[in-house]
Amino acid sequence: MKTTIAQSRLLTHFYWLIIFSWLTALPVYAETSVSQNNDTASTETENSLMQQIKLFFHLGDTTNELNMEESGINGLGDTAGQSVGRKQLLRLKEDYRKKIENSPDNDGLWAGLGSILETLGNDDQAMAAYEKAIQLNPDNLPARQGMSRIRSSRRVLARVYYYFQHEKEYAPTIEHDLATWEEQAVTAQVSKSWGHGKSIGIGWLEGTIYQKNELYGDVDFSLKRQAPFFQFSWPLLDNLAMALRIRDEKFTNNDNSGYYKVNGSEHIMTGYLALSYRGSGFWADMNYSREREPDPVYDTADQRSALNIEVKQLSGISGGYGFADNWEIGSSLYYEQYGSTRKDQWNPNIQLSHWFSGLPGARISLGYGYYTDEHENIVNMTSSYQWNPLERLQLRVEYQLEYSGNEDSWLNQGDIVMSWKIVDRLSLVVRTDYSREYGGDEDNNFYTQASLNWAFF
Repeated sequence: MKTTIAQSRLLTHFYWLIIFSWLTALPVYAETSVSQNNDTASTETENSLMQQIKLFFHLGDTTNELNMEESGINGLGDTAGQSVGRKQLLRLKEDYRKKIENSPDNDGLWAGLGSILETLGNDDQAMAAYEKAIQLNPDNLPARQGMSRIRSSRRVLARVYYYFQHEKEYAPTIEHDLATWEEQAVTAQVSKSWGHGKSIGIGWLEGTIYQKNELYGDVDFSLKRQAPFFQFSWPLLDNLAMALRIRDEKFTNNDNSGYYKVNGSEHIMTGYLALSYRGSGFWADMNYSREREPDPVYDTADQRSALNIEVKQLSGISGGYGFADNWEIGSSLYYEQYGSTRKDQWNPNIQLSHWFSGLPGARISLGYGYYTDEHENIVNMTSSYQWNPLERLQLRVEYQLEYSGNEDSWLNQGDIVMSWKIVDRLSLVVRTDYSREYGGDEDNNFYTQASLNWAFF
């Protein structure tokens, strides 16, 4: 009964928020439609919308890339908005084409069209539009900047990636912390890019995994993790792309402090294969992921957790549909297969997302998920905001409130993503996330990801 009441309250609050946001959005729509009678106001509105869409796609791609590093899967929350964003981009593209028909010598319109095509990932068409703008006006700065971005995306890229996680696991049955998990990894990668979504790369991963037993005050395990890997991504059709990673992971003892030790070394093959479709008002992803099982195996006899060096496989499909301006409904269905004694299960999810017209860059989502073997109900509400505090700096903050029916606990989670273009060929991405549970469970988790990217040659 507790689950039903908590979910009902959360749904009620969200529905009132939807009604309020819809009402506050109506005057904005009316104001926009009136202002379209004035060409200057219309152009300013389009430029503002274009900046928000570019920001959304850039931070979305950045977050998805970080997600794929650790899990090989992008959740609904990080893919939400693809249908809404592409629909608006395609609408803007047609508007610009019509304006160019009436004013073919307007270099600003050609530069604007190039920016839209670049955001859609149509690099060759974008380059042609930028070249036309410069042909009409050699001093057109946006066109020159656009051409420079596309050329930079076709270089050899060196990337250094760092990951750190600190998690404390609480045992409700004994009302005491059970273990503290720490994991860190450094990845060095070199890749060749031929433009948006076209790349091939190789790299090496070096990391450690350490778990302290909070009951005994000693170490459950201390391991070294190493892996060479290969990555490949390429568009198959105009709206269909694929991405692949293969990694051979080796685990050995980092030192002799662990209660559990590896006998020599253990190997597992991990990686992912992803197909992504991006249409007008609809997106879909198909994923297959093989990653190390993240949950240790609990040893009831010794009251310890042993590292489970087994593969967890996830396969499934997700998609989203923009059924109205600034509204998207998304769903996913994944099948989870475990290498341990844990039973396989299905995980269906559904999510409703809304972007506020009166507050550009703000989004709110309500989601529901279910795990078939655990009979687990999950309800969550997510709010996020993105903006450009500086010309070369982009930020996104996100907060998620999630209720777990089985554990009768509330999860509070905060996430910050920063993308900083230091110079034309050097960029830095940093993500920090902290979460804590309250109620029936009291786990807490902190992790950070950082990626330094240098384009050369």
